[in-house]
Amino acid sequence: MPTRPPARKINRRSRHVTSRDHLLDVRIRTSTARRRRQDKIGRWIWNILLVSVLGTGSFLGIRAALDKFFFQNPDYTLRRITFNLDDVLTREEALEQTGLHEGVNIFSLDLAKVEAALKSVPQVQSVTIERELPDHLSVSITAREPVAWVAAEGENNDPSTSGNSLLVDASGFLMYPRHVLPAYYHLPAIYGVKSDNVRAGEPLQSEDLRLALELIETVARHPECLLRIRTLNIARGYCIEVVSDRNALIVFGASEFDKQLVRLQKLLAHCDESGRSLETVNLMVKRNTPVTFLAAAAPAESVVKPGPTPKTRRN
Repeated sequence: MPTRPPARKINRRSRHVTSRDHLLDVRIRTSTARRRRQDKIGRWIWNILLVSVLGTGSFLGIRAALDKFFFQNPDYTLRRITFNLDDVLTREEALEQTGLHEGVNIFSLDLAKVEAALKSVPQVQSVTIERELPDHLSVSITAREPVAWVAAEGENNDPSTSGNSLLVDASGFLMYPRHVLPAYYHLPAIYGVKSDNVRAGEPLQSEDLRLALELIETVARHPECLLRIRTLNIARGYCIEVVSDRNALIVFGASEFDKQLVRLQKLLAHCDESGRSLETVNLMVKRNTPVTFLAAAAPAESVVKPGPTPKTRRN
């Protein structure tokens, strides 16, 4: 008996997909993606609102707590202001410069603004401000330490008596003194400076001034050199003319100050041993240095006063 071939299964899934069905499927997917996107945006907005509300509430709560316990607490009312002004300003000048006064909340003070106001004074090098709770503010100033006077152009008088002269520190910072202290009267004076190189409240802009300060600093490092500088003249440019405390004129070259001071020390030591007084010396010449000495004062002649005229005896 002949066998029949197996019946072919009918694929119920396979059917013709029309363009209408495909368009419907795309619309469903687009609608689903839009709904998901809207849900996601909604959650983001809700989270942002929630965080904003919580942040605002926290800020207002913290602000209220700070006002209650600190900014509006009468225990933190400023009642004492102490100054250490290093002889730069008086207390009245410091209060006027900073605008500080008692009776305000100590936490409401803008310490950065106070520091900037004090540093605007050229003689002030650094400022330290501390709140000492509950009611004390401490202000301390470190002044720039001047090493010399800088005389105004064309002036030859004592710079400490001139309102146009400036003080200069070791770093070359120029400043007008608010108050002339007794120690300033003994500082050396620098002459021969051009006015366009001198600006108060700024570092010096002149190479000649820089060399003059370098010479002052070198002499300060070698007190054994026996030189005490009274004035320095930098007008020539290629040299520095120094007048010592003994009125000796000493000409320095513009370099190798240490070596020149060694030769000067030997010369001054010789003067002390021999009792001679130095008048001039040119240290720019390394060999056979030109030197002049003050002439020794002639000893005063002894004057013999005539005695009384003897009386003539009469016979």
